[in-house]
Amino acid sequence: MKKLTAVLLLAITVLCAGTSCRRLEPMVIIPQKDIPQDTYIRLADGVSKEMTYASYWQKEEYDKTVMSLSQISKFNKENLNLISTKTGGNMALTDYPETIDGGMVRDIIDLLPLTDEDKELFVNTQSVNADYWARLERNINKDGVPSRVNVKYGFSTQRATLRKFPTADYANDEIDDLYYDKFIMSDYMPFTPLVIIHESADGEWYLISMYGYSGWIQKEYTAVCQSKNEWLKRQNPDDFLVVTGNQITLADDPYCKELSLQNVPMGTKMELVKAEDAPEIINSRATYGDYIVKLPVRQADGSISDGYSLIPASSDVSTGYLPYTRNNVIEQALKFQGGAYGWAGSLNSNDCSGIIRQIYLTFGLELPRRATQQTLVKGIVKEDMTETADIVKMEKLRNTPAGSLLFFEGHIMIFLGVDGDEPYCISSVGSISTPEMEEGEYLNVNNIMITSMLRTSRKTGKSWLTALEKILIIET
Repeated sequence: MKKLTAVLLLAITVLCAGTSCRRLEPMVIIPQKDIPQDTYIRLADGVSKEMTYASYWQKEEYDKTVMSLSQISKFNKENLNLISTKTGGNMALTDYPETIDGGMVRDIIDLLPLTDEDKELFVNTQSVNADYWARLERNINKDGVPSRVNVKYGFSTQRATLRKFPTADYANDEIDDLYYDKFIMSDYMPFTPLVIIHESADGEWYLISMYGYSGWIQKEYTAVCQSKNEWLKRQNPDDFLVVTGNQITLADDPYCKELSLQNVPMGTKMELVKAEDAPEIINSRATYGDYIVKLPVRQADGSISDGYSLIPASSDVSTGYLPYTRNNVIEQALKFQGGAYGWAGSLNSNDCSGIIRQIYLTFGLELPRRATQQTLVKGIVKEDMTETADIVKMEKLRNTPAGSLLFFEGHIMIFLGVDGDEPYCISSVGSISTPEMEEGEYLNVNNIMITSMLRTSRKTGKSWLTALEKILIIET
C-alpha cells in the first residue's frame, strides 16, 4: 500500500481486559505539507491556487459519458419527488387531480405547524409578542379550506424562497444572525412548475407544492395556467436552453419589467425559440447574436402569458442538457467556488444540497432538495462508511471517481479527488472547525469552498474524513 505522506496515525488497536474489548477511534494527525497562499485570494488550509481550476482535477477517463439521456430519464422516473400528506400518502406533482379533498390541504398545513419553538424566535431582529403569532396563525387560514379544493396549476416566475408560513418576515433564534431564516423551507427556481392548493387570509400568499415540498409563496411570483393540459405541455418544450453558469442575469428590458434583470441560477431550463421561428425584433431589439427564450410571466389577473428574453450567445448556457461526464461535474462544481452560502436557497445562493441539485440539473438529473433525501435515491452506488477506519476510507476514496457525493450528518459535498495523500472536496459550508480548535469551537465561513477533509473538522473535533458516513456514486 502506498505510504501516506499525510501521516495518518490510526489507533485501531483493540484493548482487551478480561472479556471486554474496545476499539479506539481513528486518529488523524494534520499533514505538515505547507502550501503557500495566493497573494490576493484566501484559500482554506492545504488548498493551492492550482486546485481552484477544474483542469487540476479532471482526467481523460472522466470524459466518458456516465449515463445517457434515456438512462437519466429512467432514473428520474424511479426517483420522482413525491409530495407527502399526513393521511394521503405520497404522490408526484403531476398526479395532482383537478380537485382534492379539503382534508388533504389541512393535512399539509398540519405538516407546517406553528410550534412553541417558533414562538421563541426573534423576528426581523426583534422580540415579538403573542399578538404577532396569533395574526400569523389567522393568516394561514386553515378554517377557510373548503370541503373540496379546486387545484390551480402554474409556474414560479422568479427565483425566491418557499416559506413555512405566509410571511416574508425573517426569523432566527439569534437576534443578530442574518444568514439562517428559520421560516424558509427551500428555494424555488424561476420558471418551475407548481400546484396551488390554498390561499392566505390576506390574499397575498399561495400554499403550493413543488418538487417534493409544500409551503407558501407570494402570489405575485406565480403565473396560473388555464388548464392542467397547458401546464403539462409547458413543462416539456421540444427545444430548451439550460443555464450552466452558476447564474446568469436576464437583460434589463424596459418593455418586459416582469423578466428584466431576473437572476437565473444554474440548472434552470428555459424554452428555446428557433431562430427561423422568432421575430427579428423583440422589444425594440434586434435578435442578432442572441438566444431567444420564451418564459412564463404573470399578467395583472394572475394568469400566465409568454414573455421573451434575449440571452447573449456568449453566456454560460447550453442548448439542451450537458453530457453527464465526471469532468463536467467537476467543471460545474468549481463554478460555484467563492460564492456565498445560502441557507435553503436564500441570498440568491444555495446551501450544500442546493448546489448539488443545481449541478446535476444541468445534466437533466433531478435530485431531491435535502441532503439526507439525496442519500436515499434509488439506482446509485452507495458505500456505507459509518463504522469504517480512516485508513480504509482513504483507500476507498482513492478508487472513488471525482464528482461523487460524500455525506455526513448535516452536510453533503462533491468529491474532487485525492492529492498528496489528502482527500479534497467542494461544498457550500456554513461553518467549519479545524484540528487546532477546542471541541465546540467553530468559524462561520458562509462560503462555497474547496477543503481538505483532513484539515477541516466538525464542531465535535472529528475531521471530515473521520466523520464521513456515505459515498454516493450516481451511475447505473
